[in-house]
Amino acid sequence: MQDTILVFCRDQHQAGLIARTLRYREFFCLPVDFETTAAQAQAMNARGIIVAGNGVDALAGLDFELFSLNIPVLVLGGAASILCTHFGGACSTASTDRGFVTLGFESDPLFEEVSSGERMMGGLDALTLPEALIPIATATEQVIGFKHSALPLYAIEYPVERNDPDAAQMLANFAAICGMKAEWNEEAVIERAVQNIRETATEGRVLCAVSGGVDSAVCAKLASMAVGDRLLCVFVDTGMFRRHEPEDVISRFSEHLDLVVAHVDARDSFLHALSGVSSPLDKERIAGQLMNQMLLKQLAFDPEIRTVINGTNFNDVFFGGVSETSAPEHVKICQPVRELFKEEVRRLADALDLPAAFTHRQPFPASGLALRVFGSLTEERLRLLRDADAIFAEEIREEGLHRRLWQFYATLIDSPDKPGSHAVCLRATQSAGSGANAARIPFDVLERAAERIRKEVPGVTRIVYDLTPSAHYGELE
Repeated sequence: MQDTILVFCRDQHQAGLIARTLRYREFFCLPVDFETTAAQAQAMNARGIIVAGNGVDALAGLDFELFSLNIPVLVLGGAASILCTHFGGACSTASTDRGFVTLGFESDPLFEEVSSGERMMGGLDALTLPEALIPIATATEQVIGFKHSALPLYAIEYPVERNDPDAAQMLANFAAICGMKAEWNEEAVIERAVQNIRETATEGRVLCAVSGGVDSAVCAKLASMAVGDRLLCVFVDTGMFRRHEPEDVISRFSEHLDLVVAHVDARDSFLHALSGVSSPLDKERIAGQLMNQMLLKQLAFDPEIRTVINGTNFNDVFFGGVSETSAPEHVKICQPVRELFKEEVRRLADALDLPAAFTHRQPFPASGLALRVFGSLTEERLRLLRDADAIFAEEIREEGLHRRLWQFYATLIDSPDKPGSHAVCLRATQSAGSGANAARIPFDVLERAAERIRKEVPGVTRIVYDLTPSAHYGELE
């Protein structure tokens, strides 16, 4: 079993950031449920534990037996002051000059190559330590960090933030204290995934549904490496893809991966099931259920299939929004990228030399363009959106903007101009922290796209640009 550092944090984005930071340094790290017990942590082969949180209830619900496992523990943020009081200490609001403090660190492996000096850090507590705790960090000469004199326990009121090299170095130092080896790299992950598929798919044929996204493409490549010609790839055409996308996907698998993909035409079934549905959640739910039914039909059609490869990644598991694949009892489910964050899957795709069209494909809803038709779905609305979306994408690529954008697409809404008319909402975003901000698209690009949509897409009377910021996770896009 893989040695790991477990992260206990109720804030999913913070937990994900800590895990990503360590994984980028090639240390395997896994966010877990905050109520995970000490026994469960041991069963997960934990070599270290990180607890992060803020507020008076930062440690509420945590199993304090975790501190008695003789496993190194690092407590970060406001949780450090709560832990101080747990051991009999006290805390009071630290005085700062408009949030600026001068950090000082004792000579300790945790702070190797971590810079001291002035920083902007608000909301700190000045800690008064009991005898069992030893000060290791100060902010303008007020204690904000300690270690236990008998236990492998560290705590410091230091927040892990994006693009902070000192935080990344501190986490890497903690991994070294835990005895972790920097071996979570693409080569090791590929080897582990291929072995996992081989151990699961010991007999019969292997089914892998592909969609054109990076997750299924990576899974198909790994499965091909593991089982060779026992692999059967299937592309289900839902009718909810962008212009020419089904043909392009099948062609890429054939030309670049040397994999034959069976084409299942399910356009009528999906359109019938989704027609008249207006709720985004219902669209995703119905599309997921119908896709599962299509795969079950394929299993019934080919009784030699004994394993199904599923492209669920860790973003799906941790942030939700994914429906599990069901299969008959005699069929096993294998999820080669389940432990990988989305960006790790993309790096794996690069390591596997997959085409950029797979690696850098934009996030796409499970229900496809159906989710981007606001309100009731009809065949006509789907056609209008597909045409408008293709025009916007052409103008973005023509200008070379696609290389710096996280997403760009069109949505269709009812126009306020007159009954029965439609409006197209253009959206382009750039990644920003744990969310996305509207991109500053040059006005002439938007103007050209709008003019073309008005001329080439009858029924569209208005075109707008969406400036709303959004979160990467927790939204259906």
